[in-house]
Amino acid sequence: MPVSVLEKVFEYLKRSLTIAWKSVFFNFNQYVCFFIAIIIVQVLYGMMSISNDNNNNVEYQHIMEEYNYHMVLKNLNRDQMQYLVEDEGTVFKSDVIFQVTDVDEYKNYFTGEDRFDVYLFFTGDLDWCLERFESSYQKDLANLGTEGSSFSKASTALMTFEDNVRANAVTFVFITLILLVVSIFLLTQLYNIRINQYKFQYGIYLTFGADFKMLFGTSFWELFIIFVVTFIPSILISTLISFIIYSSSGYGFLFNGLSILKIFLFTLVVILASVWTPMKVMSVKDPMSLIITEDNSNLVTSPRRSFNIFAEKFPTKYEFYSLWRFRKYNIQVLTSAIVFCALFIMGLYMADIYTTDLEYPRPQFTVDLTQSGFEYDEIMSRELYELNGVRAVEINDNTTEARHIASHMITNKKDVRAFKNLVTYDRNNYEGFTLGQEGEYYRVSNDVIYTAMTEEQLRVLEDYDYSGDLNSLITQPNTVIVGDSISNVPTYKFEVGDKIYISKKTGQIKSVDSNITGRALIKEQLRFFKFEYTEYTVGAVIYDVPSGSTPIYMTLEDYKDITGKTPKATSFNVYVNHEITTDEVKTLYDEIREWGRVYGDVKVVNSDITLLNAVARDKHYNELYICISILILCISPLIWFFSQSLYYSKREKEFNILQSIGAVAKEIKQIYLQGGLCMAVMSLFVAIILSYAGSYILFYVYNVMMPYFTGENVRYVFYMPWYAILISIVMSVFCGFFSTYLPFRSYYKNRYSLQNGGAGEFGGEE
Repeated sequence: MPVSVLEKVFEYLKRSLTIAWKSVFFNFNQYVCFFIAIIIVQVLYGMMSISNDNNNNVEYQHIMEEYNYHMVLKNLNRDQMQYLVEDEGTVFKSDVIFQVTDVDEYKNYFTGEDRFDVYLFFTGDLDWCLERFESSYQKDLANLGTEGSSFSKASTALMTFEDNVRANAVTFVFITLILLVVSIFLLTQLYNIRINQYKFQYGIYLTFGADFKMLFGTSFWELFIIFVVTFIPSILISTLISFIIYSSSGYGFLFNGLSILKIFLFTLVVILASVWTPMKVMSVKDPMSLIITEDNSNLVTSPRRSFNIFAEKFPTKYEFYSLWRFRKYNIQVLTSAIVFCALFIMGLYMADIYTTDLEYPRPQFTVDLTQSGFEYDEIMSRELYELNGVRAVEINDNTTEARHIASHMITNKKDVRAFKNLVTYDRNNYEGFTLGQEGEYYRVSNDVIYTAMTEEQLRVLEDYDYSGDLNSLITQPNTVIVGDSISNVPTYKFEVGDKIYISKKTGQIKSVDSNITGRALIKEQLRFFKFEYTEYTVGAVIYDVPSGSTPIYMTLEDYKDITGKTPKATSFNVYVNHEITTDEVKTLYDEIREWGRVYGDVKVVNSDITLLNAVARDKHYNELYICISILILCISPLIWFFSQSLYYSKREKEFNILQSIGAVAKEIKQIYLQGGLCMAVMSLFVAIILSYAGSYILFYVYNVMMPYFTGENVRYVFYMPWYAILISIVMSVFCGFFSTYLPFRSYYKNRYSLQNGGAGEFGGEE
């Protein structure tokens, strides 16, 4: 590159930075909010960037403590074991792809043959090693197997760690995009507020030939100066907060130098995007329209009515008209400021969702008896519950969706929540319908799943929030346990003792179209199918059980009668005690596998839930969400006071005119106070509405939409934390009032502003 070009670039940077430096620090009061805002932006992203590195470190350390192998091959014979131990598939030393870290030996209880589990640690690129192992070693192992026997393989969390790191990276990018949108919105709003108050100044710039390039360059370099000044303090603050959060994990604190670059680039993108749109809009304005208008004029709408202010109740009616005149401005301030209160509540709700996910009951082990020829029975149950750490056993086989067997549930209309799109069932429209009393109204749904339960199985339901007696399912005839939701959204308002009716198809007049679903399918089935109904009493209602379809738990006999299927138990989940440690899980895993060998070819899979939960707790997302929420909440007063102080400073001329035509100090003060009270009241309602809407969106995304992508149905109860709502409301009301009252105090100090305007000193009359 020619030297002259470098000199021009250097000269441009020097000139731009010098002008920007003087502009920012000679007019510091105009930019103090930008200093605070950019610090918040940098700290927010800094915390997320540093936490991402620490989370990967925490996960790796946890996994390495638990596993020193990627894969375990189970139920091998001696030839297969020796093939792996001696690594007979390798010719050259450089071809070694794994190390054998351990070998477990045991006997097959039926044949007396020695069997082995071999643990492998892959030494090279994991994907390449797996590909070679499957294409070469796995085939050789199969050839060495004996007739009637087979081996299985299972991977560990060490195998999936790299996938988890990639998933964490995707999550980090997603969070980065969210923070980017929030940060750009914040700085854009602040810049729009500033522009609105200084349109006259921009009109002069445009009159003398300024274009978008010049306006954008000036604005960008001003924010860049602020960015540079706040950069080091922001990194120190975010690092300190992250250190405090992660110091309790026991794995040390990790700081990656790349975080500095990430924070720098992130903030650079934010300030570029934040000034682009405001300056683009400003550059196409008519200069004269900016010069001749008052600074708030683009946010003022005529009330289309004139009145004699002193013939009316002054200043009350005057300020009410002012609120209407400035309704665009008021809406802008309310939504801009209070949206951050809503984000604060959503952040705390996210922390609660994260905690709920950690506490959600998931099975630690899955046991498959299919190949053994046995079914789970009372003897097996007694043996498993004698093992230390087993909390509950859940059969996987005994569930049937109502729609698959042309069945449905009928409930009384009073037991269905309002605005739920269920089919109306009118007893007068169907021949032979004898349920309930004349004049009662019913709703019907086939979005139901039937589950057979034994007394032992009821232990699985004890983790959920419920009313009634779970044991009534066993002790009382024709009793069921029901959930209250469809797709995790509360749909029913069942109470213990309510009646429901479950149908069983007994014949049909004609077949129905197999392509229709939902409401149309139910209506067609009601028209052309014949049903027999059984009345059941609700013995217990579960409020937070995951529900793609409404769960109905019934006895084995009722299940067989309704579905026509004989309950079986060849696969089941094992839940462990809540307080169990990862070391105890290892021991319990070995004990369950040893128990399974007595019954033959029993497959036991460890889902590593205890380990994953331990990792999740040490990632401290709960604390991160809370810290981020608090930082976001701090943005709200920033917008309130910055906007209102500029707004009322521009209205001082208006108040001076009111003084000149007879208004006294007390009346001017009332204008401020009434404006502040009105903003406080409006902020109260807007805060509740936006907070509710934001929290419900999160609830809907996690409860209804996410199960379609994750394949796992977890129930997150919708609620708005009362303490968060209280903080948000207090913050909004406080800021709404005092952001108006404090400008009055400033105005009062300058009350002698009219020297010859007819009012003399501010006031005459108090």
